[in-house]
Amino acid sequence: MVKTAFLSIEKSTQKTKEWLHEMQDDLGWEDENMVYIAFRSVIQTLRDRLPLEEAIELGDELPMVMKGIYYEGYSTRHKPEKIKNREEFFQKVQEKTPKRPIQTEEATRAVFHLLENRLGGAGEIKQVRSNLPKDIQNLWRSSTSKK
Repeated sequence: MVKTAFLSIEKSTQKTKEWLHEMQDDLGWEDENMVYIAFRSVIQTLRDRLPLEEAIELGDELPMVMKGIYYEGYSTRHKPEKIKNREEFFQKVQEKTPKRPIQTEEATRAVFHLLENRLGGAGEIKQVRSNLPKDIQNLWRSSTSKK
């Protein structure tokens, strides 16, 4: 049983690295740590904006290690946050990286693209998007590619 648990953690760690490298390639960023910071900031801001049930459903779709990143510091108090537009969303993303400013729109688009690539077939992404204001929905590639 312990050996199986270690293998499961190992596989999830590898999958997490694959996801983050895919995002890094999409962004064209050299700094792996900044990719991780961007991922964490955007995914947690998205989580905080979603209704509780939808936030949990999205978390269930993530690899085990990414679930830890996703749920780190999560509290259901005052959720979902009342983020009404993309500017407020970007501000919340930046607040999660106070010591390392990031390009919030670029990072948000990359995380949304990653989720769409990796979870698109799960139907979960459609539900996530439907819970966001229109101008945040438009940051997803599938919504902008239809125009």
